[in-house]
Amino acid sequence: MQVFLDGSDVLNLSKKTAENLGLAVGQELSEQELERIKQDDELRQAKEYAALLLSYRARTLRELRSRLLRKGFSEAVTDAAIRRLAELRLVDDAKFAQDYAEARIRAAGRSRRLVKAELTKLGVSRLEIEAALRDAPDEAIAAKELVAKYARRYTGLDEKTRKKRLFALLARRGFAYSTISQVLELEED
Repeated sequence: MQVFLDGSDVLNLSKKTAENLGLAVGQELSEQELERIKQDDELRQAKEYAALLLSYRARTLRELRSRLLRKGFSEAVTDAAIRRLAELRLVDDAKFAQDYAEARIRAAGRSRRLVKAELTKLGVSRLEIEAALRDAPDEAIAAKELVAKYARRYTGLDEKTRKKRLFALLARRGFAYSTISQVLELEED
């Protein structure tokens, strides 16, 4: 449905939005009513875009806010859309951090330190990160699983070279020296 003001096209609304607002063909609107309709429509569009983004994968509040602003939505509309999605529990940084930490440590073989850095970069608060890491899987087990996964690649190498490569692999994944030495059973020098 198109909304005209003084004969010029001002706003295009979906039929559903027009019905929800109780608009009818030929109805006259004041400037204030038109502004309210524009804001309501922009909010609807922002929520729909955010829901689309969330349908691909979970996101943090900061990621979602950044994407909505980049799309051109105003700060007020962006904040209102995010508030509504948070009320509906469609966006939840604590749950995101918990799921992310578990997946990255267990499935991707990352260290807690690396996961903490990634979550910080994604905009999750320090308290939510700490809570997620407190409940996360043991990184020593993740390191052992990673070594088991990659050990076959290094079977033809001498023991020193094999351990050196596995050490480098674990270090790149962010594991601390103490965890690496425990997993690889390195002798203290």
